[in-house]
Amino acid sequence: MYGQRCVSRVYQVESQFAGLVIGAKGAGIRELRDISGVVDVKFVARRDSETSPLTVKATSEGVCEEVYNAVQEKIRSVDRKKMMFTKAPKPPVTQIFIEIKENMKICLKPKSEVQNSKIITRDARGKGIFLFSKYECLGLEDGLSSLQITNDHANKMDWLQFSERDLIDSLNKSFSKMNKEERKAFDFNMTPGKFTFIGNNERGGKQIIPNRCGNIAKEAFKAINVAPVYSNALKKSLYPEVTTNLQLLGFSNLNSGSPEQFTIVHLLAGDNQERFSVVLALDENLEELSEKSDSRLSDEKKKAIENVFKAKTIIEVMGNTHIYPKIAFHKLSLLLHPDKNSHPGSTDAFKKLQHAYQEMTAGKSHSTNALNIGKVPEIKANVIRPPKVISVKVQKRKVANITFFTSNILDMRMALTTFKEEPNKLTNHVKDVLNECWDKRDPEGGILTPDGKSGIYIQCLKQVTAGHIWVKPIETKYGEAILELKIKEMREKVENQKDWQECVEIDMTIIMEENEKERLEAEKLASYILEIRQVWDTLVNQ
Repeated sequence: MYGQRCVSRVYQVESQFAGLVIGAKGAGIRELRDISGVVDVKFVARRDSETSPLTVKATSEGVCEEVYNAVQEKIRSVDRKKMMFTKAPKPPVTQIFIEIKENMKICLKPKSEVQNSKIITRDARGKGIFLFSKYECLGLEDGLSSLQITNDHANKMDWLQFSERDLIDSLNKSFSKMNKEERKAFDFNMTPGKFTFIGNNERGGKQIIPNRCGNIAKEAFKAINVAPVYSNALKKSLYPEVTTNLQLLGFSNLNSGSPEQFTIVHLLAGDNQERFSVVLALDENLEELSEKSDSRLSDEKKKAIENVFKAKTIIEVMGNTHIYPKIAFHKLSLLLHPDKNSHPGSTDAFKKLQHAYQEMTAGKSHSTNALNIGKVPEIKANVIRPPKVISVKVQKRKVANITFFTSNILDMRMALTTFKEEPNKLTNHVKDVLNECWDKRDPEGGILTPDGKSGIYIQCLKQVTAGHIWVKPIETKYGEAILELKIKEMREKVENQKDWQECVEIDMTIIMEENEKERLEAEKLASYILEIRQVWDTLVNQ
């Protein structure tokens, strides 16, 4: 291009997109230089400024504009993907059951006026938040409104009066959407929370009027300009009350000496913006851990490893205990599993535990020989680096999402979730970005959100500072089952939320093996759901 007149233009690009402009190992800049008529492209990323200069030298001003437009289109395409995947798609089966007596209406009040609320509400971005206040009897005017809603047969009733038959039918639809592998490995959880109702900021309360059958259509919410949103973030003040009542009801805490600590990251990454749920280890020292400072190598966990290696019989492996084998296995798993124990013998010890549990549940004698795994390996004297990524779930989807709306302080949501555990799906780029965010954690341990240049979008961050697992055998009409209740003290950030939110989450489930899940019928799962609801109602009303 010697002898040709060249034009040089300087454009300002948001610094947060610097990585997008530069590309992997400068590929983005090379791509811009390959545009016909371009002489040179230079980009100086300035971390201390909101914008960075993009200098384009070309044969004409039009070519310079073409380069700048190409950069802007890249940025817009990323923004479109971000907007497209910000909200999760609705699960194929969403059901809300209500239990309202005849001739009753639901009264809502602004959250500042509801004194007994146990939930934490997120910022509604300029909208008002209304919470359930009470039920009231319908008046004549309410009754007329109810008739009008009923007469419109085009209205779909989204909130229906609960019956066990309806619950079973909904679960059967959910099971029909699972393939054979998903039936073995789905997650079943019940989570207490409460519906919040987002609407225009205005004084006074609002009323939702069910039809004469007690059902509610979408139009009933639209009529008062509110949208129901379920929140499972509970106030931390609920924690001591629940733990006290768990003890009174005979629950056992499996990990009182070593509560779980981890960070959950829900993110979008890759060209197709695939969803990942990543669990990161949480330890005090980020760079390296000595044996003494590694929470995954506590004295309790080292002792558990030694006991399993020394055990000669399956009952000795299980801890010489007469508690339920399923509970004993669950408790020891928290101490021995390689994800939770960094001892070099943890993998073999966990295999030996699995063998003992399988033999015991098969009805073998307690004196049956345990698996021989040799001697306890020595712990190396050098420092132990923590695994940053300990779990990666992909293709995660809810096949059922059933909520029970009651007059109680808290509602209950049941979810059936399928997923694949594929740690190799996480690319080196994503790992590097997560590690960088991890290494720059704040003083309280919260990881930073990556900026726009990474091409990775964090939808939700949950830092679990103490996760306690409680269990109790319960009687059901299908026999005995083990109820597990997890209480997670945590901090969370959702999407663009700047500040961390302190809260508690509670998950309840029935402990089931793969073969139990595969054979599970809707009627049996429905009975488990009702039993869990009953236990929860007893728990919070002690």
